[in-house]
Amino acid sequence: MYEIEADPRTNRLSLSFTGRMDRAEMETAADETVEAAEGLRDGFDIVNDLSGFTPPSPEAAKPIKRAQAELKEMGVDRVVRVTDEETSQVVVNAFERRSRDVGYSGETADSVVEAERKLEEKEVAGYASA
Repeated sequence: MYEIEADPRTNRLSLSFTGRMDRAEMETAADETVEAAEGLRDGFDIVNDLSGFTPPSPEAAKPIKRAQAELKEMGVDRVVRVTDEETSQVVVNAFERRSRDVGYSGETADSVVEAERKLEEKEVAGYASA
């Protein structure tokens, strides 16, 4: 299951992924993520809540990298991934590896509130804006 919300006021894309998603669901989620980001300005941020997300199969994960590449081209600035003690390190590492492959790195936070707080801070060296 997933939720996607774009907020033009804060220029932020909020994503939430839970459970296990198959290839078709990941394709749809990737398409909807890119579509939602089209309503944001260059330099938008992303809060990606991965707490409760089960690692997808390698085949199902391919749309993630495609969407990450498109988001990079669209001008994503900072990405903060929300994880908790239940979040598989496989998920965290896979998202980071794919984002680095397309040219950006992400930060992590323990909650959506913490992720939003981090994004309220000024630019952080070493991430997409660097």
